[in-house]
Amino acid sequence: MANDRFCKWAVFVAGILLALGIARASNRHYAEQRTAFFQSQEAESQRLGLADRKEISTRYPTPEITLCRPAHLTPGATANLLVRGKFVPGSKFLFENDDVQVVKENATATEYRATLRVPSSVGPGYSPLHVLAAISGYEATYPAAVYIGGKYEWDFTAENGWRIKLHPAGDTFPTEGSAPVVKYTAEFYRGKESKPFEVREFGLGLGGPLRGNSYSGGLTQPASASGGSQGDDMQKLMQKLMDPNTTAQERQELAKRMQDFQRQMVQQGQSMVQQSQEDVKFHCENMNFSGNADPIEGQVSCGPDGTLKIKGTRRFVGP
Repeated sequence: MANDRFCKWAVFVAGILLALGIARASNRHYAEQRTAFFQSQEAESQRLGLADRKEISTRYPTPEITLCRPAHLTPGATANLLVRGKFVPGSKFLFENDDVQVVKENATATEYRATLRVPSSVGPGYSPLHVLAAISGYEATYPAAVYIGGKYEWDFTAENGWRIKLHPAGDTFPTEGSAPVVKYTAEFYRGKESKPFEVREFGLGLGGPLRGNSYSGGLTQPASASGGSQGDDMQKLMQKLMDPNTTAQERQELAKRMQDFQRQMVQQGQSMVQQSQEDVKFHCENMNFSGNADPIEGQVSCGPDGTLKIKGTRRFVGP
C-alpha cells in the first residue's frame, strides 16, 4: 500500500537526516489532530457497521495526489496551495509543521485548496502534507507542499573569536519539487577584520518539521574555486529522495550513492587541504544550529581542529 511505502521511505529519509545531524520530532498540534481523526473514523466505522477490511478498502481507498503546486510563504504572510487528485469525501488534510496555519480550506473529490499563513517570527522551513482517507485512514503524502522562505541573514560569533555571516545566494525558496535546501554563502572573519579570510558555499538544510526547526549543511568550496558545486550534486540526490514516485529499490540505490558521495566529498576536501596552505588552516566542513532559540546556538565542525560552538542571531530582511 502507498501508506506502507511512505512509512518505509520516511524511516529511510529520517536516517539520512540523522546522519546530517538533524532529527525528526513530533509537532504537538499535528499529532493531536492526527490522533483525533483516527479516533473519530474508528467510531464512525462502528456506527456504520463496517467491519470487513476489504469492503472498507474498496469504498475508502488510498488518496491519490496527481498535482501539487507548493505554497511559498514568507514570515507573517499568506499564500495559496492547490492539490489535485482523488479524495474520498471526509478525507483529512494535515500539515506536519505547527507553524503552518490554515486560514481557510475547501476539498472536493478531485481538488484541495487552502489559504495558509505562518507567524512573522518563523525561520525558513517546509512542511509535508498528509491526506488521510475517511474511515480507512489510508494515507498519501506530498513531502514538501509548503516552503517557508525569503531573505534571511545570520550573524554568529564562535568561541575562538571568529565571526560568521550567512547570506542567501540566489533563490530564497527551493525549486518546486526539490529537496528542502537553499543555497547560502558563509563568510568567516577574524575578530574585527572587514574582509573575510574564508568564503564557502553552504547548503542550508531547512528545518520544517524537524527537531527544533534546526538547520544543518556542508561547507563547500565555491564553484569558482572547486570547478563545480558539490552542493548541487547533494541536492539532486535529496530531490530524488523527496520524490514520492521513487521506488523502494531506487531509494536503496540512492542510499549507496549518498554514502559514496560523502566519501568523495571527504577525499576531495582532504585533497584541497593539501593543495593550499590556507586550506591547511581551515578545516571546517559543516555547520548546524537551532532555529528559533534566542540566542541561536550551534556548532561548526572543523575536522582535526575539533568543534567550535557558535551563538548568534537571525534576521528576515525581505521576500
